Amino acid sequence: MRNVLIILTLINFISCRQSDKGITNSLIESGAYITVIGNETIDFGEVIEGEKVDIEFKLKNTGKGDLIISKATASCGCTELQYPKNIIKEGGVDVLNVTFDSKGRLGKQTKKITIVSNATPNLKILTIKGTVLPFQN
Repeated sequence: MRNVLIILTLINFISCRQSDKGITNSLIESGAYITVIGNETIDFGEVIEGEKVDIEFKLKNTGKGDLIISKATASCGCTELQYPKNIIKEGGVDVLNVTFDSKGRLGKQTKKITIVSNATPNLKILTIKGTVLPFQN
C-alpha cells in the first residue's frame, strides 16, 4: 500500500511539472511581435465637450509565432477599448478599437493604451491625444 502511495505521488508531481512547462513555452517563447500599421500616436484634433471619438489602431503580427493579446487597458475611465481576443497568426492583422468620451474633459488630452501580449516585448504602449473645447449654446 505504501509503495502505491509513493508511485501515485510521483506521477502527480511529474504531471504538474510538464503542465507548467507547456504554459511557459506557449505564452513566453512565441516569437510574436506587434507592429502598428500607421502611427502609435493618433491625434484626434479638436472636439466639443461631450462628443465621443472613435479611433482604430491596426495591429500586425510581424513575428514568427502566434500572437495572443491577453489584456488591453487605458489610462483613463473615459476611454473604452475593444481588442482582438482571437489568435493573430504570423503576418495577420487585427484591429484595436478605442472610444474616447470627452464628457467632463476640457483642454488638451493625452491617453495611453497599454497592450499586454505574448510578444517580445510583452508591453506595447499606444497614445491618443487631442483637445476638448467647451460646449457653447
